[in-house]
Amino acid sequence: MFKKEPRVKALSNLKNSERKKLQSRIQTQFLASEFKFESNTIKQTNFVSIVSQGTIYTNDNGNIPIFFKEKHSDTIYPTVFACWNEPTLLPIILTHTVVIEDHIFNGANLMISGTIPPFSSDLKEGVICGIANMTSPNVIIAVGVVEMKDLTQYNTTGVLGKSGVVVKVVHHVEDGLFKEFKVKLDIPESIEIGGGEEAEAITEEPPAEIKPSTNVSVEDVAEVLDKLAIEDIDYFMTRALYYTITQDEALITPITASNFMSAHLMKNLPHNLNPNEVNVKKSSWKKTAKYLKHYEKEGFLKLKGKGDDLVITQVIKTKDELKNFVPYKTNNGSGNSGDSKGDTPSNKSNNSFTIETLYKPTSAMKTFMAQQLTEMYSNDPAKSREFSMMQYYNVSDIKDVVNYYIKAQSLVDRKNPKNIMLDDKLFGMVNKSVNKPTFERMTSRAQILDPIVANNFNELYKIYDSKGTPLFKQPRKGTVPHINIVTEMKIGRKIVTRINNFEVFNIVSDEFAGDLRKLCSGSTTLTETQQYGTEVQIQGPHGPAIISYLNDKIGIPNKWIEFENKVKKKKKRS
Repeated sequence: MFKKEPRVKALSNLKNSERKKLQSRIQTQFLASEFKFESNTIKQTNFVSIVSQGTIYTNDNGNIPIFFKEKHSDTIYPTVFACWNEPTLLPIILTHTVVIEDHIFNGANLMISGTIPPFSSDLKEGVICGIANMTSPNVIIAVGVVEMKDLTQYNTTGVLGKSGVVVKVVHHVEDGLFKEFKVKLDIPESIEIGGGEEAEAITEEPPAEIKPSTNVSVEDVAEVLDKLAIEDIDYFMTRALYYTITQDEALITPITASNFMSAHLMKNLPHNLNPNEVNVKKSSWKKTAKYLKHYEKEGFLKLKGKGDDLVITQVIKTKDELKNFVPYKTNNGSGNSGDSKGDTPSNKSNNSFTIETLYKPTSAMKTFMAQQLTEMYSNDPAKSREFSMMQYYNVSDIKDVVNYYIKAQSLVDRKNPKNIMLDDKLFGMVNKSVNKPTFERMTSRAQILDPIVANNFNELYKIYDSKGTPLFKQPRKGTVPHINIVTEMKIGRKIVTRINNFEVFNIVSDEFAGDLRKLCSGSTTLTETQQYGTEVQIQGPHGPAIISYLNDKIGIPNKWIEFENKVKKKKKRS
């Protein structure tokens, strides 16, 4: 229903009587007698999409859409946000990650072959249901309508080889509804139902008091790294946790366990330590979950979630062990040894965006990549299975596969190892047209990687914020985006500066326009463009000032900014 962004009108408050009537209808439709709106203020707006029109209802906290209905229909659909707050509102069908990422997020319906039995008896034809990933079974990522009469039959027969649409998807995470309302909510790792369960007991606990077995200094450990025992690794992992809790100002909770470890704790190891040698896997804990649960039990952290899907909700800075903690120089280049104070410029932002370029293979190339990766890691079945199921690759992955294939097929020229003989497979990969080949059979090895990538892969990108959190769930097609800044003459006499394509970096247009008004002391105007979405226009030539703002305050480097000054300087009279 929301494959494209719907056109919506201004929000208006729902009358108290209408709010109560809507609440009653939801209770009746979903057999949820205890359901109540969190706020007494519910807003509504009309929408028009490419396939339907109707009404959207939002809450009073950020105007997040929570329910919607089509015109001339009494059926009410909850959004995924409503389901996250009311996890028992809908019956759930489980599916696989690849189905979600490759099909549902691309606008497809859910097929029976992509589901995971058993199915609840509540899942009858015409019932509104939620779709969840098997890895997070309580977190609904899509909402739809059951299309099959009897799903319970598949509880005994299975779904392998079966065909047909089981759920017609009407709304999912990051669809047009997300984009139109500029929703900034992250998908929860897990959702507790009925107060949740107690955390799993830790069966293996390291000694309560950890001390290094060797006389190793935190400031100078490189020379004795090869002598470190498990106790030493435990000691440094503990020191990194202490440093993260007391010194890491960039740490903001709640934060997922994986982000906590990669973006903070591992970067806060002493500066001479190699994270490949000192990490959780080589400690007595072995797993991140056990490591975090141990320190939750010790009173340093507060966690939420079950199993390995944990979220750090709070760090406790009042523990006695932290009161006399002396910071040190870390792998992140921050910290001090207690002798000097490190000052950072107060006018600079700690934000910094990173972009990852990925490549998705065509169907034929996907088979080739999977086969080669399976053979490359034949001695490591787990790694072989993991790599062979990859959907996206970076240039390094592609290069490794191509080099492996060249070596396995003995294609290197014996007279000149820099050249290779292209077999039929590689010849087809590097040449767009076999009838008019660009590359001959004997060609330089260094020249073939670029055409292989260009001819057999689609380029995508992911943007990460300063904490390493992706700004959007799935990689987006195309090359790395650029913020466009153009200074030009308008109506022959007025100079304006236009800025667009900034929303891809999660910059909120209203806040951005407000900051530019103060920065440039000029009025701003927001307009909608077909290609770049919202565009901010400000009076006057302010390109350099805006670029500095994007660099210092937002954290976007110049390589992702394009500036064009169309205002021609007047020629001096001779």
